[in-house]
Amino acid sequence: MIRAIVCCFFCFVLTGCWGMKEIDHLAYIHAIGVDYEDGQVIAYAQLISFTGLAKVEAGGGRQKSTVTIGKAKGETFNVATDRLYQAIQQGVSWGHVKGIVFTERALKKGLVRDVIDVLDRYNEIRHTIWTFATKQPIERIFETTPFLDYSPYFSLLANPTDIYEQSSFIQPKRFNELIAASNEKAVTFPLPSLSVEEKSWTENKKKKPMLKKDGVCFLHRYDKQACIPRHKLDGLRWITKGTGRTPIYMKPNGKMIGTLVVRGPKANISYKIKDGHPVFTVEVQAAGSIIELREHMSEKQIIEYASKTVEKEIKNLFDLGVKEGVDTLQLSSALYRQNVNDWRKYTTNGLVPLTKDTLQQVNVTLSIDTYGKSKK
Repeated sequence: MIRAIVCCFFCFVLTGCWGMKEIDHLAYIHAIGVDYEDGQVIAYAQLISFTGLAKVEAGGGRQKSTVTIGKAKGETFNVATDRLYQAIQQGVSWGHVKGIVFTERALKKGLVRDVIDVLDRYNEIRHTIWTFATKQPIERIFETTPFLDYSPYFSLLANPTDIYEQSSFIQPKRFNELIAASNEKAVTFPLPSLSVEEKSWTENKKKKPMLKKDGVCFLHRYDKQACIPRHKLDGLRWITKGTGRTPIYMKPNGKMIGTLVVRGPKANISYKIKDGHPVFTVEVQAAGSIIELREHMSEKQIIEYASKTVEKEIKNLFDLGVKEGVDTLQLSSALYRQNVNDWRKYTTNGLVPLTKDTLQQVNVTLSIDTYGKSKK
């Protein structure tokens, strides 16, 4: 009798697992894409297999990366994503999404607000996913996989921090940062832009397409202001909190003679009221190491050249912002944090009206810690 009761008890407990799905019976969405065309929102889903990734982590060999891309259209983002289910053969898990990509068309149409509203209500989506823009077709972005048969799980789309720590130019941004910035009238949000390039790498004697950050799309209150290419954004690294390691190439006469790697620059923005308008001063402090020096330069000459380079890059970024109508230096945010009353008084729609005189001064203080392996 006791055995029968025990057996019935275990049978009752085990029934709780019978409805569980095996992990390889689910389709795992790895990235989401958002586009807009002909009055329709286009939703993309990138699916990847975790089977090969699990084998690698267990000590097995790599399998060739497999990527599946879904696409559906609808009147809204939610309708489009619902239509992705119509032709899929398995249950879908949204709990492993690592990134979301907006096309410039989607940004221009103002779809960021709608997408945030939908994803903010869905409990499977984490707010820590990485967020990007692109001007290229999203299928092209999603089809591009890492070299050496690494899983897309390790791609720039899903894991942008490792390379940023080694070479800090355009800081990756998370979804929760986009949400927070979009709700602040004083903040201009720099959304990194992705593209595919085929010039740098080959694999098995064939050109290997790779993802890269090619610029920034600036947003204010969910709306796109301007998308600016990377080669015009050198000054952004000096005012970005979290810049880890970034180079200055020394070309005093147009000839490359050395490289100074700057670590952890810290920027401070202050203001004063002049002629009825706020004017700003940017101060940058940083230390660096010489890792290349092909011709003799004294430490004083190196510091002077590097300081002028940083100053010029910040001023160029500000001038570009004046031209495009974008607060690239986050002056409005600095004013808001320091004196909210002045911010209310001197801004329009939360932003300081920019003129060539708004940035009054840039002060740079640099020091050299080491000459690579050599001592000073």
